[in-house]
Amino acid sequence: MSRFQTVLKAAIPAAALACSLALASPGQAAQVFLQSASMNTSRTAHIYGPGGFNEYTYIAPIKFTTYDGTGATPSTGALGGPYDTLAFCVDIFHNINLGTVNLKYDDAYDLTTNSKYQDNAHPFTGATALNLGQIAQVGSLVNYGTILYANGPSTADTVNRLAGLQGAIWQVVNPGYSVISGNGALDGYIAAYSGAGYASQLTGYGPVNRSITFITETGKYGMNRAHQSFAIAGVPEPATWSMMIMGFGMMGALARRSRTRLVLAAVRG
Repeated sequence: MSRFQTVLKAAIPAAALACSLALASPGQAAQVFLQSASMNTSRTAHIYGPGGFNEYTYIAPIKFTTYDGTGATPSTGALGGPYDTLAFCVDIFHNINLGTVNLKYDDAYDLTTNSKYQDNAHPFTGATALNLGQIAQVGSLVNYGTILYANGPSTADTVNRLAGLQGAIWQVVNPGYSVISGNGALDGYIAAYSGAGYASQLTGYGPVNRSITFITETGKYGMNRAHQSFAIAGVPEPATWSMMIMGFGMMGALARRSRTRLVLAAVRG
């Protein structure tokens, strides 16, 4: 498989979700149906935090099989799809399973808090607000991770880098919490990507955008029973987008000639 085809498989689906959400009517949340979730489970970590918090988790981005629409199943309301979406978890206080999930998500909220429970059904006292620096850092890490997923070589180092980006996102969103894998290389990437000099680490693939789309479970965000919330890479800048549009015809032809495969994806489970 050529590098160009690998880029196509990873980058176009993520752009498809971002664009479908961006094109929703003003004031109206766009909904998507997440049919299934897949991941690389080769990297794990402990998340330690105040009050004895200790969560054992897989660590890396997740790939969702996605449909546009609001139906309870793809056959009852789907507007388009299926396509693959690469997402990074920004929520350590909820869970999501692998395999078939059949969940409705939307972009009704912006990323402004750490997604901690906001009701009285759990001991946590409520969500903590994020500052602009945290939000910008998460945006950069998500966009760089999406580029790395699309362009990086299929090596153990790329797996560690993607896992490191996910772990760093959890630490940035939750100051005072630590993500530790026990893998020296992976823990080094977590430290580098979560630190003040993170921008100098996001190299090798050109400029990195900070724009993201934040998706949460429809009607449940902020509640104990909600599933995890996620960030996906934002719509490209206008100049980049125009170049992508010109190439869609050629890239679509390439996509039809090659079968889908999972390159490197993972999620907290």
